[in-house]
Amino acid sequence: MPRMPHKLHMSLDDNFNSLFEFLAIGAYRSSPEGRHLRANPALVRMNGFASEADQIAIVSDIAGEWYVDPARRAQFMQQIDTHGRVVGFESEIYRHETRERIWISENAHAVRDASGAVAYYEGTVEDITDRVREREALARSREQLRQIIELVPGMVYRVELMPDHTRRATFVSSRVQELLGIAAEAARADIRVLDRMVHPDDAARVAAQAKLAGAERRPLQGEFRVLMPDGQTRWMQAFSEPAQSEDGREVRVGLVMDITDRKRSEEALRENSAVWKRALESTGDGVWDWDLLEGREQLSDQGLALYGFAPGELPLVPEALDQRTHPDDVAQMLRDRQAHMGGQVPAYINEHRIQCKDGRWKWVLSRGVVISRAANGTPLRMIGTHTDITTRKLADQLRLERDRAAAADRAKSQFLSRVSHELRTPLNAILGFAQLLELEDKLDERQRGWLAQVLVSGRHLLGLMDDILDLSSAQTGQLSINTEPLALLPVLAEVWAMLGATAASAGVQTIDELPAGTGALTVQADRKRLKQVLANVIGNAIKYNHRGGFVRVSALALDDAVLVRVADNGIGLSAEQRERLFQPFERLGAQRGEVPGTGLGLALSRQLSEAMGGSIGVESTPGLGSVFTIRLPRA
Repeated sequence: MPRMPHKLHMSLDDNFNSLFEFLAIGAYRSSPEGRHLRANPALVRMNGFASEADQIAIVSDIAGEWYVDPARRAQFMQQIDTHGRVVGFESEIYRHETRERIWISENAHAVRDASGAVAYYEGTVEDITDRVREREALARSREQLRQIIELVPGMVYRVELMPDHTRRATFVSSRVQELLGIAAEAARADIRVLDRMVHPDDAARVAAQAKLAGAERRPLQGEFRVLMPDGQTRWMQAFSEPAQSEDGREVRVGLVMDITDRKRSEEALRENSAVWKRALESTGDGVWDWDLLEGREQLSDQGLALYGFAPGELPLVPEALDQRTHPDDVAQMLRDRQAHMGGQVPAYINEHRIQCKDGRWKWVLSRGVVISRAANGTPLRMIGTHTDITTRKLADQLRLERDRAAAADRAKSQFLSRVSHELRTPLNAILGFAQLLELEDKLDERQRGWLAQVLVSGRHLLGLMDDILDLSSAQTGQLSINTEPLALLPVLAEVWAMLGATAASAGVQTIDELPAGTGALTVQADRKRLKQVLANVIGNAIKYNHRGGFVRVSALALDDAVLVRVADNGIGLSAEQRERLFQPFERLGAQRGEVPGTGLGLALSRQLSEAMGGSIGVESTPGLGSVFTIRLPRA
């Protein structure tokens, strides 16, 4: 990002009325004591005043009258004293006239007189109330999702397959503690601890099923035993689905539940009678037996527990659960039930919600068959099961949201690609005619200046569209990458030569710390794309530096990779900025400065590096500078 001057002297021209008056966001000049000296119309409107004079007459103490937290004024001044400016300073304030609380972002600097003393502060104020509220809403949404996950009766997890074919857990819910007696931190640190708990008699089968499902990228569902830390054997049921991570790695999300009680109930029912055996063959959690002749329905203890009831707490009538069925599900449930009882379908199958004893709604899969009919076909007895599918429904919803997000991302990429192609034709025509006009002898210097601006702007737009097309192709997997063994140093030399004039004009020193020999620094890469990545990273280090700064480039050969390090002593990046750094069109506020750019360079560089089998990382400290590390496969 551009570095702003620490001192602005009063000798500078103060007549900036045109910009000041028509700026879309608030702008002000205030005294060090906290009085407003100037306020543009946008700031006057923001504070609810009728005129600048009204605001200046009323506002005498910014700390106490404006900031909700008066300490923010002291923090504001401390940053000014330390850095000469504040950037993106977010605070909650009062509108002076209405006392309504809103959120703002300030950018400001100190203006000093010839002696170096602060004469006044100048800055801009942007209303970011909507942005802050959206951020708070996102935090609430994440907390709600966390609460939902914690209510899932089992362990929810997310595992990534690393390039070396090992697995890394990126999420394990806290329920793993009560499920398997293992702390969530331990499971996240080493997901293999769960594999080691699988019963030896089931381990080979479970491993083979998991390997096959992973190779075929299909859902997996299975049951197996585990050996608990206390020596007990428990039954588990696992569900998992393949997913795709943002960086293209294979991902698997899943759920593991304790089904020991269900397995024991199944065994008991199999031993009781052939009727219960037939019911359990439907693999349900709760078993029901409906005597239509007597109007009596019995629900097994497991079925009662499914909804939080103890034996004897529900009447033995079919209406007991029918009345607890969600009103939106009743009609379809009755239609499906009647279709089987009337002989139209061989079995009754329906999914609906039932309200538990504690008021929660639980999704169940209800399945049943008529086992006895009168001579005229009237059903006399029907048995079936209820299976808790709440988790599956939740997983379906999460998968739907994931698919919607993926579809939106594909639509965005297609849109950018089409727009870029449509703009290229007229833009090439503009550049072509402009180049023809350059050949004219009749143009004066003023006209040639206009023409040069047309060519510069046109070429900038053409480069922007090239970047958009490359980024879109990389995101959709359609980017052409032809890797070959390349000597790294000659490519870096071309980039140095290309950017030398830029560095010189910016007053930035370039330091070459590359080794003399080229043999050890041979990479497997696409020459054009590698040059594009290096030019973007080094070019940014130059652009967003300051006069007298430096850019240092070094390289190191490892066993399987070559690391290129680009270090600078610019303004550095905060942790929040580093999270957004590689997002397309994200310039971290630099769009308000003087350095031109599109916000696509680093996003495209990351995509290109990963497409060549490498990566880009960054380490940065605000005020000290940044170090970008480009990792490339060694040839």
